[in-house]
Amino acid sequence: MDFQKLEATAVVRKNSIDFIEKVFALNEARRPLVMVNDEAQAQTLSGIVIDRCIVPVEQSGWYTAHHALIHDDLPAQVSYTSGTEGLPKGILLSYQNLADAAGRIIEVMQMTAEIREYVGVPATFSFGMGRYRAISAVGGHAYLPPRGFDPMELARMLTAGQVNALSAVPTLLRILLDAPGLIGEAGKKLRWMEIGSQHMTADEKLRIRKMFPNARIVQHYGLTEASRSTFLTVSGAPEGLLHSVGRTNGQSEIALGPDNRIRIRGPHVARSRIDAEGLHDLQDAEGWLQTNDLGRLQDGHLFFDGRADDLINCGGVKVSPDQLEERIRSGTLPGTKIAVAKVPDAQRGDGILVAVEGDATGTAKVKEIAVSALQGMGVVAGSALHVVAVDDIPVTGTGKVQRKLLAEQFLAHQPAETARVDESGDEIGDVLALFQHEFPGQVVKPGDTFESLGGDSLHYIQFTLAFEQRFGPLPDKWESLSVTQLQQRLGQIEKTSWRRLETPTLTRAFFMTCIVALHTDAFVYSPNWGAAYFLILLAGYSVARFQLPEIIRTGSVSTIWGTIRSVAIPTFLMVAFLQVATHRFEIMPLLLISNYLDPHHLKGFLLYFAEFYLQLLVLAALFFSIPSVRQAFKARPMTSAVVLLIAAMALGRGIDSLYNDDYNYHRTPWHYSFAFALGIVVAGAKGPVTKLIAMAAAIVVVLLNWGFTSAAYYVAGGCALVLFVPSIPVPGPVKVVVAEIAAASLFIYLNHQVMISVVHKIYGVEKPWVALIASLIAGVILMHLYSWLSRQIVLTYRRMSGMEMDLPIATRGE
Repeated sequence: MDFQKLEATAVVRKNSIDFIEKVFALNEARRPLVMVNDEAQAQTLSGIVIDRCIVPVEQSGWYTAHHALIHDDLPAQVSYTSGTEGLPKGILLSYQNLADAAGRIIEVMQMTAEIREYVGVPATFSFGMGRYRAISAVGGHAYLPPRGFDPMELARMLTAGQVNALSAVPTLLRILLDAPGLIGEAGKKLRWMEIGSQHMTADEKLRIRKMFPNARIVQHYGLTEASRSTFLTVSGAPEGLLHSVGRTNGQSEIALGPDNRIRIRGPHVARSRIDAEGLHDLQDAEGWLQTNDLGRLQDGHLFFDGRADDLINCGGVKVSPDQLEERIRSGTLPGTKIAVAKVPDAQRGDGILVAVEGDATGTAKVKEIAVSALQGMGVVAGSALHVVAVDDIPVTGTGKVQRKLLAEQFLAHQPAETARVDESGDEIGDVLALFQHEFPGQVVKPGDTFESLGGDSLHYIQFTLAFEQRFGPLPDKWESLSVTQLQQRLGQIEKTSWRRLETPTLTRAFFMTCIVALHTDAFVYSPNWGAAYFLILLAGYSVARFQLPEIIRTGSVSTIWGTIRSVAIPTFLMVAFLQVATHRFEIMPLLLISNYLDPHHLKGFLLYFAEFYLQLLVLAALFFSIPSVRQAFKARPMTSAVVLLIAAMALGRGIDSLYNDDYNYHRTPWHYSFAFALGIVVAGAKGPVTKLIAMAAAIVVVLLNWGFTSAAYYVAGGCALVLFVPSIPVPGPVKVVVAEIAAASLFIYLNHQVMISVVHKIYGVEKPWVALIASLIAGVILMHLYSWLSRQIVLTYRRMSGMEMDLPIATRGE
């Protein structure tokens, strides 16, 4: 390859069949290509002349085209990795480099045209594209999943015989290892598997080959400059060699330098890197590539001992700290000093530490930018991302960040990850222990947040009370701050007897009290009602505020299902208790769908509000499980929320015109869906303009439903409070009383009819105010009793089983 300046075509990275087709088309035309994140990046590449930028369209499914390997010694593509100076380093790969790597994996895996592979790694990475290249070369078929790696989809396709091969990185395979029953007997149908370059323990490899007993399983070691340098046949290797990353094949060679750094030679090794000054040799005079990886050789097998540089390998995706710093800085205020380092993470291999010099006021914004930047680099870090404030970023005399020292300082201030709570929950000395107490049955890490752990509005209120009781007032937007960040802020909390009472909490307590007062005849807050609608509005608000960000980030609606469980279980238990106590047994209330029946035909107590509340949450979970919906709310949150509100209004009125539900007083989810959608609109209003839009939408909606009545005034007034008065200062005891009522609203609703009967039996006459106060007090007591019993059950189960009860969340492809 003798040339001075490279002319190439840019292709925007997109995990899509169309992306694969565009890459192969350019290969067939012998046109060099460079993969970019977007069209803007294509204009900033150094040392490359870009003729055009191709933007592939979204397309998933099967790729079946056949393309022979190309062995020409011509430039094929430029792939970017990090350089020793921390600057982006363009690696120039030839067709021969790509073909040699593909040919050797075909040989080692003994691939044939019968292969039907579920490619769990995006095509935008060398591992993923290498799989499509090898499968296409042997005449097989490759499946690109529409939602990234989906264990349920893989299990279904294996069972049906639609796929017989799998490619994945260890992070994804750990999801299967955590739920072995998911694959079950279908594992016997797998014939081929390639595991990507990332640390995996010998025990994990043993468990994978037990899960897929008939598969030829191969793990590779390599890097951008030298893909698939060694192979370990996991399915046949002795247990003593499972710790290794295998040995070379073909013409590839491995050696160690004097400092135990791995050296690689062979036709798969790139010759050059490219920058603004032109081409630079990667190989020495003898053809060896010197890496920054440490290793040792034993009987020809390579044992990988870690990286000698600062490169971060988060879930199999390699991240340059300098590139990440550059992306974060581009979104922060000028002069903001940040540094990135790697820290250990049990699930993803390496975690990502972002340190911000100065006070902690800007860390929330930096975290938001860091999450976005990492997603652009193909990383969904989750709890592996830590954003902290430091007094000074450690640097050398020449100004170079001392990343290792920065990471050590961070780890030294982390609380140990062992539980610090006794089973009574009384010994809570720090923030991590409080999180562990409030989220029993889940493994809580220092980088977790209230949102990432699946917290919802009721839990938010309970957590707020528990935190402020022990540590003082919480900072703004604390729900998105990590355990570590909250712990670091403890010393900054000003001691005061006043607390901020959030208006969503205030309105929840107020409207629940109004409902109970109406039923007890203590007072009539409105002849047109409205309280139930506002509580449903707050349900939609809760989903959008606390759960939608995590749903968009992970693609999983598990947090909503967690809320459904937390509402459904106590509701079911109350129904069962009432039926046993009254000897009035009915199946529909136990199924929590009695709201569709004529209430005059039911024999027991009516809990219809909880029923259609649950049904709306189920519909929300199904709605946000649609990828296009999540994408729309990510790109245009307010517009999407308003469109949803209009659709909910139209749907409700449309169903009402076809189906007369007067007989059950309109106790159906579609009748209340507009209120739920309006709550999402209110939660999506972040600035002055969107808040005015949300308020206008609320006014239109209430007037359409109630006209100029007190119900309209109550609901519109509640929206105005939540939108324009986020919180009000109150004495600490006042907040405790209001927040306890708000947090116990579900239990107050579930028990208030019982308390009305109890009060009547005690006094022999109606005592409206006594019944109201008794209902509120009993609901609070019941909530705390239920929480305590739930925690004891979880702790007892964990003691008896010796298991951690955290449930893995499906990870999207990297």
